[in-house]
Amino acid sequence: MKQTLRHLTLLICLLSLALWAPASLPAQQVDEKELRSWADRGDADAQFELGLRMITGEGVKKNLGEGVKSIEKAAKQKHLRAQHVLGTLYEDGVGVKKDLAKAAEWYRTSAELGFALSQHSLAAMYEEGKGVQKDTAKATEWFKKAADQGNPPSQTAYAAKLERGDGVAKSTAKAALWYLKAAQLDYVPAMTRLANLYYTGQGVPVDYRRAGAWYRRAARSEDPWASNNLAWFLATCPEDNLHNGESAVLLARRALKLVAEVVQSDEQPYEMIDTMAAALARNGEFKEAELWQKRCITLLDEDKDLPAEDRKKLQDEFSSRLKLYQKATPFAEPDPKGEEGAEPLPQDTILQDEGLPETKPKKSTPKSGRGTVV
Repeated sequence: MKQTLRHLTLLICLLSLALWAPASLPAQQVDEKELRSWADRGDADAQFELGLRMITGEGVKKNLGEGVKSIEKAAKQKHLRAQHVLGTLYEDGVGVKKDLAKAAEWYRTSAELGFALSQHSLAAMYEEGKGVQKDTAKATEWFKKAADQGNPPSQTAYAAKLERGDGVAKSTAKAALWYLKAAQLDYVPAMTRLANLYYTGQGVPVDYRRAGAWYRRAARSEDPWASNNLAWFLATCPEDNLHNGESAVLLARRALKLVAEVVQSDEQPYEMIDTMAAALARNGEFKEAELWQKRCITLLDEDKDLPAEDRKKLQDEFSSRLKLYQKATPFAEPDPKGEEGAEPLPQDTILQDEGLPETKPKKSTPKSGRGTVV
């Protein structure tokens, strides 16, 4: 299945600021004089809150430099959230000169005191070699520490390490369990990864119904790739009874719309165009599927950054699908081999949670449509 991972450091910084902003005070309402008084007396919580407000301009006059100084005062008093936010500010150069080494130092200070967000951020620094020497084993170690505290992104990152055998002994079964933990905490990337494992039979037995259920839950989010993945599943799943061309088309359209609205990008990824073509073909709209598939091939040719080997593989896949649509035949993925000895996850209650019946859904019949404008 298709998936795109994006690491937006600045977004993480802003989310960190929002996540740890004090909930006790309504937005734009603060007794600045009293807050400053407590901060001047050395109260770390007040210093942290005042610093955040000066950085964001919420309730006080915006002043990045003074805001950083106030947060640093709190950080030096072992205020864990302040230490973490100071790390993000140095990582992205917000209010201070960008300094990855200092960012890593502040993350480490907070991480060693047990703060999960800093443990995750420090792991990411080791993973990418930012501010520290790249070390996948240490990255895995810190992801695991944060995962043990119930942090869904860390659980997902650690699961990915287990799935690949990167910095830790490979175990797709353990990866599936960690993905499940994060998915049950409503973390969309984990839902998608767990669905992929069910779809391919890695770490768990092949189970298209559970895969579909997790894809559906993920697609309720505003993540465009979650909608794209469900569209692809409904259009191309090896099990005929799970096909639904009409829903696949609607979801493929939603994915493209979300890319424009949420990601705010005018570019339409060729993977999503490929999904739209497959969905149209499954819905019996083969002429439109041809047009979208040709557009997909054109966009692939325009991607100059793609390695030659990957480009050739995708060109072959896209071209073979185009030939199918030209023959008025929808595309379906082959049954996966699955991993030998894979055991089910008894903790996974997705079918019960979604109220899905034990019987298989009625097979969807391809039909002619009015077409889709490219």
